[in-house]
Formats: sequence, C-alpha cells, structure tokens
Amino acid sequence: MNHAQDDRHSRLVQAIGDRTVGYLRDELKIPVRITTVHMRDVKRMQLLHLTSILSVEADIRMLIAFSFDRALTERVFIASTEGLEIADDEQEMMREETVAELINIIVGNAMGDLASEGTIIPISPPIIISEAKNITRNKGATFYTLDIVTDSGMLSIHFIGPKELFDLSLNYVEKL
Repeated sequence: MNHAQDDRHSRLVQAIGDRTVGYLRDELKIPVRITTVHMRDVKRMQLLHLTSILSVEADIRMLIAFSFDRALTERVFIASTEGLEIADDEQEMMREETVAELINIIVGNAMGDLASEGTIIPISPPIIISEAKNITRNKGATFYTLDIVTDSGMLSIHFIGPKELFDLSLNYVEKL
C-alpha cells in the first residue's frame, strides 16, 4: 500500500472515529471510555451481535461495518427511541433500523468532513447482519479496526477493502 493511500485510510478512520464518539456522547448520552485503532496486521475481524455495513465510493473504495455487542445495541435502541411506543413484534426490526440509521448519519457526516469543497463521496444504503462471525483476511484484502468501549458495551468499526473482494454480507466474492 502506498503512502497516499495509507494517509487517506488514516483520515477516514479518524473522521469516522471522531464522528462516532461525538454522536454516542452528544446525541445518545453514552459515555465513551476508550478508543483503540488497529491500522496494521489485522488478520481477523470479529463481527458482534448486530452489524450494519455500507460501501464508500470515490477514491476510498471500502466497506465500513459498525458491529455492536448486544448490550450497546440495546442502549443505542433505547436512547434513539425514547418517547416512542413500539409494538413488541416490531422491536427487533426497529433495533436494526436504528443501527442502520446511526451508521448512515455518522458516515454521511464523516464523508462531508473528508470531501473536497463541491464534491460528494457516495455511500450505499446500509444493510444489516444479525449474526456474530469471524472473517479472516485473505491475500489482497485490507482490514482496519477501530474499537470503541463505552459504559454500555462495545462497538467495533471495521474498514474493509478493496470492497470489490466482498459482498455486502462480508463474504469473499469468487473471482470469475
């Protein structure tokens, strides 16, 4: 990987990390204890209880996955839906929609921070994976991880590239 690409990835991780910590703290009132960035030698990603994934286009062609443990998923859901009445049979769907909306807001704002004036960095709509799983890095893939530990649980943000190697469920795509 070249220095310019490293710099773009570092700025992406920083922008999304800053926006995530700010959103958790300021909008959802969830205190953040510690953040840890893993930019080198990430060989395996662990997806937690609920993961929301989207792709980023332009010169930073990566998938970004926000993976929440069960406790933080619940805390985000409660904080985001405070004052709303949600039927019991709609609770799980609303949890997923809440996590998808959170990644949309955070990544959208971070891309605005990174975009040159007058340009737009397109992002895809988020999809949800509701299963814990591990993904091992194959040759040619790049994984970065930002772990955020809060008073309510853990969030791992995974940066996966190049996005062409994966489908939106984070399975490797077979080369034709």
